[in-house]
This record gives sequence, structure tokens and C-alpha cells, in this order.
Amino acid sequence: MIESAFTLICFILTVAGLISPTLDFTILKGKKIVSPYITLLGLGASGIILLFLSIVKFGQSAVPIYGGMLQVGFYEMFLSLIITIGAILVTMASLSGVKYWPTSPSFYSLLSLGVLGSYFLISIGDFVLFIGAWALVSVISYVMVGLKKNRASAEGAAKYALMGILASVLLLYGIAILYGMTGDTSLSIISTLAGTRELMLVLSLVFLVSAFGFKIGIVPFHGWLPDVYGKVHPALIAFLTGVVTVGVVGLIVKILFPLAAIVGGQWPILIGLLSIFTMTFGNIVALIQRNFQRMMAYSSIAHMGYIFVGAAAALSAGRAVGLQGIGLHLASYAFAKIGLFIFLAYILRKGLSVKLDDLKGLGRSMPIVSVAIGIILLNLIGIPPLLGFWSKFYLFSAGIEVTPWLALIAIINSGVSVGYYIQPIRYMFFEKGSNPPNERLKDSEPMTILIASILLIAGGLTLQPIVPYLIP
Repeated sequence: MIESAFTLICFILTVAGLISPTLDFTILKGKKIVSPYITLLGLGASGIILLFLSIVKFGQSAVPIYGGMLQVGFYEMFLSLIITIGAILVTMASLSGVKYWPTSPSFYSLLSLGVLGSYFLISIGDFVLFIGAWALVSVISYVMVGLKKNRASAEGAAKYALMGILASVLLLYGIAILYGMTGDTSLSIISTLAGTRELMLVLSLVFLVSAFGFKIGIVPFHGWLPDVYGKVHPALIAFLTGVVTVGVVGLIVKILFPLAAIVGGQWPILIGLLSIFTMTFGNIVALIQRNFQRMMAYSSIAHMGYIFVGAAAALSAGRAVGLQGIGLHLASYAFAKIGLFIFLAYILRKGLSVKLDDLKGLGRSMPIVSVAIGIILLNLIGIPPLLGFWSKFYLFSAGIEVTPWLALIAIINSGVSVGYYIQPIRYMFFEKGSNPPNERLKDSEPMTILIASILLIAGGLTLQPIVPYLIP
């Protein structure tokens, strides 16, 4: 059943991705824009299928499909649902803005295919398909960043592509070493490597960690992220945070943990150090930003550091709690960042800038949007009962069990982050602005932001029963 359902999902998203530009560019020729509605239909159908599978296969471990090319279980379905919901939010938000760009059919086509590629990354079971899915998601991301025809998008796309190519080279080196040791491309072959040529395993792991570090912005591989997340149009960055990042982190869990468990040694400490550098750098630099978008860019770096707290714990002894925290935090991170970047796109469309000073008075002129953004920011701080509280609780609890020093530093960093997350709230509600624009609830962005905030509240109140099953 899983294989048939996954085949149907692949068909739906592929058709949606190919039909969108064909209709708008060649048949309708811009007279009527149908791409977003085709995309929403495709994503909605895929989401319903995934939800049905998640209920039917609740709590079950991954099973091989397509001859072992993919491994799909409840964990993979959960992350795929997060990606699908995130993509639906991005598409909904685009109906008042991106929809009218000359490149909008390409945006919707890339979004559908990017979601499909992210499904593959999360469910990977073979290195050959892994390379194909990685290439698909990477190329889509580079093109997506450059869709807004301005200098910032062009520079961001160029830098992102350059760093992405380097990451892909490192990834290929890591996979080539594993293939050279085993002569097999199946992911399951990793379990047979215990006790064989550990030096080569370590070298492979170094290449893979570096490649993944570049992709998600782990310090010191983060150089591209502030310029891309901080300058490119926020509506495009919402796709990267809500779809691509979730897919890549899900992939990290599938690939690195079996390898690192075999190599053992000091890897939990190394991952812990990367976590410390990443969250500390991200939070400190975010603290001094006066540009809201760049602040959120550095905040994204910090959150990858929090995820690596769970990774370090999972590599030590607290595997279950650490991985559960990663799964929950990906949901919290995706919905929160989508809401925030859509908000930034909205105020840009309203004639404001993304500087903190331009948020003054929005609490009065945009009360519903401002309250929703306040909830999202409190979620990123980790205020109960929001989803961000529970995800940090599981991540830090896992750290306390096996690496107390890392958990303590993470808690301190989380406290530091309050200093900048509270700033937008202060500007919106406690500062007077000079004629700030009013919100229009008929616009697609306010409704999307409100839904994102509701998802964070609902997730915090309802996701507890599934936490024990968030293990690949």
C-alpha cells in the first residue's frame, strides 16, 4: 500500500510541476494565472494521502519500497507532512504577491518539484537515488533564490550555487568512499561496516558532515546563509526554510547516525562543539541586527545549533529523546520561519522596509497580524505551551542526560535569544509609528501568518502522543 500511495504522490506532484508553466507560459500566455491553484490541488491531494498513511501506519518503522531505494515509515511520513503543510502555506501566501511576478509559473513548478525532492531526501534508502534527489533539490533551490529579478536575488543565487556545488563535491567524495569500501549503494550496508577500516569511515563522515553543514548553515560552513536569507525576497526564503531545510535535516538523521554510531569515538563531542559555535554565533550576531530579515537569518543559524544538541545526544546514549526533539523542532522551526518570512514579504508589499524601525505602530494598524507574529516569536523563544517549548524541552532534556555541559550552553543561548526576539514585539506594540499601513484580511499573507501561529499553538497542545514514535 505504501509503495502504491507514494507512486501516486510522485505522479501528482510531477504533473502539477510540469503543467503549471506549460499552461501559464504557452497556452494562457499570462491572460489568466492558474499555476498556484494547480499547485495547491497537488499539494492538498499529497497531504491527504500522507495523512491517511500516517494514521494507518501510525508508529510503524520504515519499510523498504521500490526494491529498497526508499525507506518509508511513520517518521518519514511525519516530516513529509510538515513539508507539505509548509509548502501549502507558502503557496497560499503567494496569491497576493508572487502570483503576479513574471516568473510566477516557474515558482510554482519549482515548489511542487522541490517538495517531491524533499520527500525523497527524507525517505532515502539508496545512495544512487540520494545523489539524484540531492541534485534535484539543490538546483531547484538555486533557481528559486534567483526568481526575483533584482541584484540581491542574482548575488544570492550565485553565492548559494557556488557553496552548494562545493557541498555537492564533498558529498560525492563521502559517498564514493562508502561505495569503495562496500561495493554496494544500499543505505543498509552501513550496518556491516563495524570494525572495518575505521580511518576511511572517519574520512567519509568528515566529508558528509561538511556537505550537510554547508547545506543548513552550520558554523563554520554558514558563510552564504546571511546574504541569501538576509537579502533575497522573503517569499522565496520561506520555501527554503519550510521545505528544503526540513528535507536536509531529515536526511542527516538517516545518513549520519548509522555511520557515527559505528565510528563512535569523539563524534558526539565534535557535533556538540559545532552546535555550540553555531547557536552562539547565530544568537550573538542576531542580537546586534537592526534589520529584521537579517536578524531572522542569523536566528536560523542558531536553530540549526539547537538541532545539533539533539544530534550530539542521539550519538551518545539518548538516541530516542534526541531524535524526538529533532522531529518536533523541525515542525516548530518550519511553521515559525514560514510565518515570519511571509510577514516580511507582506510589509515589503505594503511599502515598508524590513528594518525594525518600520515595525513601529503595526500592533495598532495590523493587530491580528502583529499578534500572530508575537505568538511565532514567543514560540521561537520556547514559551509554553507552544510547540517551540516542547521541541526545546526534548532537545535540551536529551542533552542533559548525556552531555550536561552542552545542554547548559544551549539553555543560556536560548535565554540570550530573548533579547532579540522581544525587539520586534516591542516595536510593534509599544512604539508609535508614523502612519503605518493597515492590514487587509482579504490579502493572502495575513491569513497564512495567522494559520502558522495557530499550527504552533495546536502542535504544542496535541503532538505529545506521537513524540515516542518520532524515530526513523
